[in-house]
Amino acid sequence: METDPKQTKDIQRILELTETLSLQRGTDLDRRWKYVRGKIRRQRRRRRVLHFLRNAAASLFIPLLLAGGLYVKFLKDRAAPAPVEQITVTVAHGQIGKIVLPDLSEVWLNSGSSIAYPQRFTDDTRTVRLTGEAYFSVKADPKHRFDVQTDEGLTVSACGTDFNINAHPDDSLIKITLAKGLVNVVNARPGNSVALRPGQQLAFSRIDRTVTCSDVNLYVETAWREGKLVFRRAGMAEIVKQLSRRFNVRIELEDERLYDYEYSATFTVESIQEILLLLEKSAPVHCTIIEPKQNQDFAYSKRTVIIRSKK
Repeated sequence: METDPKQTKDIQRILELTETLSLQRGTDLDRRWKYVRGKIRRQRRRRRVLHFLRNAAASLFIPLLLAGGLYVKFLKDRAAPAPVEQITVTVAHGQIGKIVLPDLSEVWLNSGSSIAYPQRFTDDTRTVRLTGEAYFSVKADPKHRFDVQTDEGLTVSACGTDFNINAHPDDSLIKITLAKGLVNVVNARPGNSVALRPGQQLAFSRIDRTVTCSDVNLYVETAWREGKLVFRRAGMAEIVKQLSRRFNVRIELEDERLYDYEYSATFTVESIQEILLLLEKSAPVHCTIIEPKQNQDFAYSKRTVIIRSKK
């Protein structure tokens, strides 16, 4: 008997569906639904927790970043302190100034002089730089040396004492005079050091770089800080130099014989005209003052004094 192919395929399909139905009847649908519903709820809770954590992390990131930046800046500020400002004080010609340094040391500056120093001393050494002339009264501090630097590599070093430094750039000599205490004068280039005792003066030659020490009259060397000009058998060249700086004038000597003249006097409040008049009365000289004139660039020339020998 010949089998119909279509009928065979239909019977096979009926058997497959019968088997599937039997499997479905053997399954607890309520229990399976509860399982699926619980799984869905757990996934939803998990998504809500992850979403909350992402938002919390985002909200905390910026404050943490700022806090971290501030902490790093704090560490950098502590590791690298701010640079110390340098202060420069200059005294005009014809004036005498006094300043107090950050360590309470006192400094008198002569006419046309300047000093540079830090706003605060931060190192083991208290260092200042001088151009011109100054009298130092150094606050005692054995743990922090006080150094005054001048040109030509000279350094005057002390811990607490009084001394005068005359280091005008146009002078051939730099003079250091000790009033009291102890100082060491160090010449950085040769690397040697000279200790001074009170009343002693060290003279350093800019020309041949030689050093000489001698006893001097402290009153003559330091009376300028009281506004006085003191001469004791001073040569005319020294007198001219002191008067030029004090009164900011140019003085010309028109006779070589004038350089041999020595003069002794003490001036306090006298003007340049009064000093020249006294000079004429005590020596065979004649003084002429040429007042400033306006130049083509509208600047004024410096007052000039011409000193001649009387015929």
